[in-house]
Amino acid sequence: MIGHRLHYHRELGAARSSRSGTGLDFVRSRLSEMADRLGNDVVQSAVLVSCELLSNACFHTRGPTGIDLELDLDGGRLTISVSDPSSREPHLRPFRPAAPHGHGLHIINGLATAWGVTPRPHGKAVWATLAVPKLLSAALRARGGGVRGVRKARE
Repeated sequence: MIGHRLHYHRELGAARSSRSGTGLDFVRSRLSEMADRLGNDVVQSAVLVSCELLSNACFHTRGPTGIDLELDLDGGRLTISVSDPSSREPHLRPFRPAAPHGHGLHIINGLATAWGVTPRPHGKAVWATLAVPKLLSAALRARGGGVRGVRKARE
């Protein structure tokens, strides 16, 4: 635990073919431990966002190298981050409903309150943040404030 945050990290190993599955197993395991704090809607969204981040790293790079989950207990948010060895940043392409691919960042953009890229010495980390209303409501009540809307960061 770091301050009022829970942080989980998993290196994803050398076998490219199993990295995505290993990462998703890690996410599901950690989220099941936090399910009472998060709520079902957040857990479902977090699994889908994690799957998209891992899939994008597999499809557009040499594969994911690590995954992090950070739960901010005071701020009411869950951040999912997937590292990969490429420095090439993802970008949101025009939405094409009939196309068989290219929907991952649209899904992430729709579910996350914010998403972005953090450069790393050996690549980058693509992250997405989900609001956790259960935690946010509790934190605001503890501080004596009301619940306020969360605004989405746009690229």
